Amino acid sequence: MNSNESVYKLVKSTDQEKINRRTFFTKSVGCTAGLALLAFPGMITGVLAAKADKSKKETLKELDEKVDKFMPMHRSCALASFAALNEQFNLKADPATLRALMPFTGGIAGKGETCGAVSGAMLALGFFFGPIDQKEKAMFPPSWINGGVFMDKFKKEYSSTRCWEVQKHLYGRYFDSSKPEDLKLFMEVSQKTPNCLDVTKKAVLIAAEIILENS
Repeated sequence: MNSNESVYKLVKSTDQEKINRRTFFTKSVGCTAGLALLAFPGMITGVLAAKADKSKKETLKELDEKVDKFMPMHRSCALASFAALNEQFNLKADPATLRALMPFTGGIAGKGETCGAVSGAMLALGFFFGPIDQKEKAMFPPSWINGGVFMDKFKKEYSSTRCWEVQKHLYGRYFDSSKPEDLKLFMEVSQKTPNCLDVTKKAVLIAAEIILENS
């Protein structure tokens, strides 16, 4: 567990978890049966885990399909990652938000800096975990903490969050999109897996898991 995950978990209330557990059972299986199940923690854990796993699998499958839909539509790792998470979790971002993400494509305007899939996913986490009350002045707000968790997990997967280093991790070299010969070669190489679509799907999956684990 990294430091960001530790900080975030410290603010969770054990009492609230107990309340949520009791509410789930009384609504799902009836008051009498629910209270009876509460006497068997092992059974509760199993039922909750099965329910959560099913929901998680369905959500991640739908997100995978959404990236497949949005990548050819927007032709951008930044837009596709954010659009998929925006639709799945009803973030209610307006079209202007999508347009504003275009310069982040290809490692920020094709310069090989921060991966566009990272930028799109981070914006989605900001939308999801951002404070409703803009006057809130928490030193470590949830969006900041979970953004750090995302960055750590993405870096663990690809060794970096920078586009040129992700490409080097995948292909052994960086392709400078400002050079026609490099761009042509990259298009040929990226027809094989892994490619930008796979990286975008992984970024979306990491962000979605953080959202699901902390909702």
